[in-house]
Amino acid sequence: MKVAITGHTAGIGEAIHNYFKLKEYECTGFSKRNGFDINDPENRKRIVELSKDASIFVNCAYSNFNNSQLEILKAIINEYKGQEKIIINISSRITDLDIPAIFEPYKKTKQDVDNLCKIQISKPWVINLKPGLTDTNRVAGIQGNKMSTESTVKIIDFILSNQQEFKVSQITFGL
Repeated sequence: MKVAITGHTAGIGEAIHNYFKLKEYECTGFSKRNGFDINDPENRKRIVELSKDASIFVNCAYSNFNNSQLEILKAIINEYKGQEKIIINISSRITDLDIPAIFEPYKKTKQDVDNLCKIQISKPWVINLKPGLTDTNRVAGIQGNKMSTESTVKIIDFILSNQQEFKVSQITFGL
């Protein structure tokens, strides 16, 4: 099985990439480190084109306070429309919380992605994961209880391992 993942070289994306590699899936990763900046519309088009044959697409890369994650999600949903494929989107539990104003731009971009994930479609199967504060470089300066990146991997494993019994469209989790 082939998996395509954005943001595969750090944080949650790296943990997810490692999970699929351990399961011996063929993994294709897209990040700034290997020349795929999701801020660039041409790069987003290339990512979608190179992900056409993937069975699972993980939309993990986030770019500060713009809608790049949303735009790539729209494009991949459109590309996979009507196909037996899985899209795993990484959002944030912050969208459900009252937060200081400084975090509002981040919250807003993640809410936009959440709203797209709420569209009821059966093919592709869209799974929106909303982890809480996770121990990554992105949030190193933020105080609070932090989950490990492996927590998100465990949720993905649970969902995919049980897909014959039930489908999860959205799950919020954290400490």
